[in-house]
Amino acid sequence: MKCVLCAKRKGKRFCPAKNTQICAQCCGEKRVIEIDCPADCTYLTSGQSYRSIKKYVAMMQQEQDPVRQRKFYETYQKLGGLLGQVEARIVGYAADLRTLTDDHVLEAVVLLRKTYRTEQKGVIYEHSSSNPLVQPLLQDLHSFLEDFRTQSQEAMSALKTDDLIDCLEAIEIEIGFHLEGDADLENYLTFIKRNHPGAVSDSSSDGGLIQV
Repeated sequence: MKCVLCAKRKGKRFCPAKNTQICAQCCGEKRVIEIDCPADCTYLTSGQSYRSIKKYVAMMQQEQDPVRQRKFYETYQKLGGLLGQVEARIVGYAADLRTLTDDHVLEAVVLLRKTYRTEQKGVIYEHSSSNPLVQPLLQDLHSFLEDFRTQSQEAMSALKTDDLIDCLEAIEIEIGFHLEGDADLENYLTFIKRNHPGAVSDSSSDGGLIQV
C-alpha cells in the first residue's frame, strides 16, 4: 500500500492522525506542520527527542568559546522548562501568521532582552518595534515572562532579571544557529512548531490570531 500523502513510497508507519499507513519520509517531514499529530503518537515523541538532542549537540560543538559554551549549557540545565514555555508561546503566536519569520522572532527577543538589560541598570523602559508583526509578539512575551516571574516569587523560587536575560540570550543563539545553518536545516519556527504540537492545536482551536 502506497503512502496516502506522497503516493510514491510504501506506507510503513501507521499514522493515527490519518488512520492509515504513511511512509517514514512523510512522517518525518510533515509531522505537526501538515499532519495534525496527536500528542501521544510514538513517532512524534521519539522524533522530538532525537531532533532536539541532535541540534543541542551541534550547537555546543559549533560554539568555540568555552566560556559561552559553558554558560549556554548551564542556562539549559537551569532554565530548560522556561525556555520550553517561551517556545510554546512563540508557536501559539505564530500559528496563523503566515509571514512571520525567524528574523521577526529574533528582533522581538533581542528587544525584550534589551528591556531587561535596561531594568538591570535601574531604569524602567520598554524597547519597542515599529514592525506590526514584531511588536505584538514582543508585548506578548514580555507579559508572559512578567507573569512567570510573579508566579515564581509566590512559589518562593524567584527568577532574577539575570535569569530572564540568560533565557532570552539562549533563544537568540538558537535562532542564530538556524539562520546561519546549512540549507538542509529547518528554520527556527518550523523546528519549535514540531516540538510543541499542543501549542499549534490550542491556537487553532481558539480561532487563531490575525492572518498576515
